[in-house]
Amino acid sequence: MRLVPILAALVLFPATVTGAEPVATATATAAAPAHVPRTEVLPPVAKVNGREISAAEYEQALIALVRQRYYHRAPPEAEMGAVRVEVVDSLIDLILVADEAKKRGIEPDAAQVGRELERIEARFRKMPGWEQMRAAQVARWRADLEERSRAEILERRVRTDIAPAEAEVRAFYDRNPGLFTEPEKVRLSVILLRVDPSAGKSARDKAREEAAAIRTRLAKGADFAEIAKIHSGDPSAEMGGDMGFVHRGALPEPVQEVLDKLADGELSQPLDVLEGIAIVRVGARQPAALRPYEAVTARARELQRRGASDAAWKATVARLRAAASIEVNTGRYPDLAAAPETAQASAPR
Repeated sequence: MRLVPILAALVLFPATVTGAEPVATATATAAAPAHVPRTEVLPPVAKVNGREISAAEYEQALIALVRQRYYHRAPPEAEMGAVRVEVVDSLIDLILVADEAKKRGIEPDAAQVGRELERIEARFRKMPGWEQMRAAQVARWRADLEERSRAEILERRVRTDIAPAEAEVRAFYDRNPGLFTEPEKVRLSVILLRVDPSAGKSARDKAREEAAAIRTRLAKGADFAEIAKIHSGDPSAEMGGDMGFVHRGALPEPVQEVLDKLADGELSQPLDVLEGIAIVRVGARQPAALRPYEAVTARARELQRRGASDAAWKATVARLRAAASIEVNTGRYPDLAAAPETAQASAPR
């Protein structure tokens, strides 16, 4: 799991600020049993090496991630279980990674923390009573931001401390030929009779009739390039309809299926496309070809490094989890039992 994008979603909502957006929204309430009054002090959702993840912290993170991922729409209930697990996993990992960063002597990025603190505080400066509560609230935000900064810095260091040897890059290239293969290409010529998308059915039918007549002329030996220059509305018209070589996958699937059945030099029947009605002529085909290693070494190195970076970070988080004491309150939050790797023990109700 990549930690940084998750952290970006966990916006610091000031639950303790009077008048701030309440935590107990419909989404957050759904995370806890319905019979629990919202005034009750809820037990922690989890404990990580004795440190508690509070219900409020969990609900705030849940709201933030749902907002980021679903753009303020209500998420499908069938997906909420997985989202809740993801949030708890990310909060657990944040604690473990930040603690590890602190052990390694990593200091937070003071400038970044300051900018984030200024941005967050700006939202509440005009709130009545802000000056009286500011010191305590800002201290809480600063602690959270510094913890997240440490975690981000450690992740970046682990991920960037990867320098694959040439033999590793070459082995990656050999194992993944599909990543370095030029797809099949075919040379195409087109005559496009444009139809405005807002035009009615009659306009498209008329263009289809005209295309059928043009195809008949072509089949009888008329010059494709000359007709394309006169009738085609495609940018290739001035080149006699010649589109050059087109890679497989660059065309709409229905058009590709038609072209696959045509022999070299054969004309298609009039085809309905988004821009109107088209007649396509197939030219020479070039089969898919593996690009030589020397031509793609830089790309192979970057792809191999990216994979090794993900593996190194995943191994780091797994090592921290394996050495940690993690308890998840699956009694009160049964959805979280879906992540057996998260819960080494279940906290009591």
